[in-house]
Amino acid sequence: MATTLTLQNTITWATTILHNQPLLVNNQEPSLTCGNIVLQRILGSPFRWRFNRKALTIPISSAAGTDYQVSVPDLGRMEKMWLKDSSANINALTGEVELAAVSAPGRPTVIAPVYDDNQGNITFRFNFKPNANYTAYIDYQAKAALIAAPSSPWGVVPDEFSYIYDLGFLSFSSYLVGDARFPIWEQYFISSLLGAQDGLDEQAVSIFLGDRKSVV
Repeated sequence: MATTLTLQNTITWATTILHNQPLLVNNQEPSLTCGNIVLQRILGSPFRWRFNRKALTIPISSAAGTDYQVSVPDLGRMEKMWLKDSSANINALTGEVELAAVSAPGRPTVIAPVYDDNQGNITFRFNFKPNANYTAYIDYQAKAALIAAPSSPWGVVPDEFSYIYDLGFLSFSSYLVGDARFPIWEQYFISSLLGAQDGLDEQAVSIFLGDRKSVV
């Protein structure tokens, strides 16, 4: 999947629809911030994309204990986690937001990213001190790398999903310039975003729609 379209492509398109209202007024704003809001919304929770999925592994042992600092500067949120022992047996891990420190030994069943030093290093904690050598595997969604200039591409989002970020950008821009069609573009954006996510459960969709309704 190619990623070639830039924020400027979207700005040019949206400006035409908004009757040539200027969208690059001061220091590339408000277009730059609008673009980053849309990108962060697309790549943020609860949405999951195969093009934004990454993986990491963490060797763990009894000697090392429960906490492991790993360099993962783009960690957004964990998706699936599992544990493999020295005999290649695999057991599922569940994820939490936080875990208390423990000293009890056992096969870990829960993992949490408990600390972030803001230098790209994440400390992962397991709910048991490993009773043997294991390797933890984590699939995660990467957080959005901010767009730096109109000439920048739309992050990792492939061109085939340009209709989503185009509609999102048009929605925010039309609101800023007082275009009465704002609700139309917003509805198109939301429906397009949800329509591209066939893996979301009903609860995740309801929470997302509930959050949107609470701010309009």
